[in-house]
Amino acid sequence: MLRTYWYETVDPLRELTSLQQWMDQTLQQTLNSFAQTPEVVSGFVPKAEVFETGDQVALKIEVPGLSEKDFDITLHNNVLTVRGERKLENGFNQENLAWTERPYGTFTRSFKLPDTVDVNTINATYANGILQVVFAKHESAKPKQIPVNFAQKELTASASA
Repeated sequence: MLRTYWYETVDPLRELTSLQQWMDQTLQQTLNSFAQTPEVVSGFVPKAEVFETGDQVALKIEVPGLSEKDFDITLHNNVLTVRGERKLENGFNQENLAWTERPYGTFTRSFKLPDTVDVNTINATYANGILQVVFAKHESAKPKQIPVNFAQKELTASASA
């Protein structure tokens, strides 16, 4: 008995067109979701670094040109959120701005803190355009040196028996 097989021919151009349509649709959905988030569209994202030592965790955020009243720092459910706004300097306004490469507006950065930090030890300082937020680690999270006790005489005596 002769078997008959049916094959669907694959058209590479049709497959590429389908892939392109899917990519266009995905990109459009992503852009639409950003357009609905005012913090992303109207503001900027300052650069950040996180340092960890045996005793503490330190977060540094680069935000030059801000004053004390421009920051809002909150901690909720082990998530540290830093909000702020960089405004044009006094004496200048948006209408007078001819050219800028500095971002202005609001920003929001959130950081999930590790369970090893003691959230009651938060310390925030701002100097030279850098916001630094430091947390001490819980004592149980700090590295400890464990001494090793040798009982060599007992081991030698039992080995010779």
